[in-house]
Amino acid sequence: MTMNMKSIYKASMPAVAAAFAFAAVTAIAQPSPAVKEDKAQLKADEVALRREEKQLKADEATLKADTREGKMAAESKDVEKAYKDQQAIKGEKKDIAADKPGSLQMKSDKAALQREEKQLKTEEATLKADKAEGKMAAESKDAERVYQDQQAIKGEKKDIAADDTNLRADQRR
Repeated sequence: MTMNMKSIYKASMPAVAAAFAFAAVTAIAQPSPAVKEDKAQLKADEVALRREEKQLKADEATLKADTREGKMAAESKDVEKAYKDQQAIKGEKKDIAADKPGSLQMKSDKAALQREEKQLKTEEATLKADKAEGKMAAESKDAERVYQDQQAIKGEKKDIAADDTNLRADQRR
């Protein structure tokens, strides 16, 4: 019986050693949960970056088209106010041309014209100051969307860089 045990022992020892060696290699090859999480976050941020870049292209195209067509969506709030003042001045001038000379209505329309011209000067000064200071009031809705997309892309790129750093750090552990 002892001989039989020795032969079984000799035959099974390499198999047991191989099993332990395989288990150790498998355990080392398995990425840690932190690495898996970092990879998933990196992938999600890369997808978000592609989505933001696609949105930026669409918003830039809209801005270009609206500008080409002269739509007010391509104009800032300040420009829009100045435009409305210019239209009001044109209307007042037409009213004055239609009024009887020396009438009370003509005097009233001339006073309104002076108010509109003063308002236009104020709006143009505000526009100039806002542009000089870089205020968003001097930007159109379309341009503001493009700016926000650009900021989102910058944020996503920072997130991707941080995710990449975390992934590398977790892989070294």
